[in-house]
Amino acid sequence: MWKAALVAILLSLPLAPAVASGDLFYFEAKHGKLVFTLMLVGREDPGEVNVSWSGPSAPDAANVRRRYYIEFDRARKRAYVRPLHRDGLPWFEMDVSGGRGNVLFAGKRLQGTADWTIQ
Repeated sequence: MWKAALVAILLSLPLAPAVASGDLFYFEAKHGKLVFTLMLVGREDPGEVNVSWSGPSAPDAANVRRRYYIEFDRARKRAYVRPLHRDGLPWFEMDVSGGRGNVLFAGKRLQGTADWTIQ
């Protein structure tokens, strides 16, 4: 009896769309040995921003939590991200349209590629 009641309750719940956790968006740009990556991670658009960089000309700073200005449109495959404040940490602006984009970072304009696949 309790099994039938449980099944009835589960069937009456509204269906939610399945969303994978993990990477929502990935961008990588390179200039020589300088590599800049930006990921939007989480369960919904635009997700949490995760930025990293490496290379001999990359500014030093840990990947700390910052607040970002984000324009994100998955349907049109357009993204724009920059930190909200110039807080002493390395500044960047990333602008993507389709599968390509660029980032202004460390005094250089780097061209890169974007992956819009939810994993």
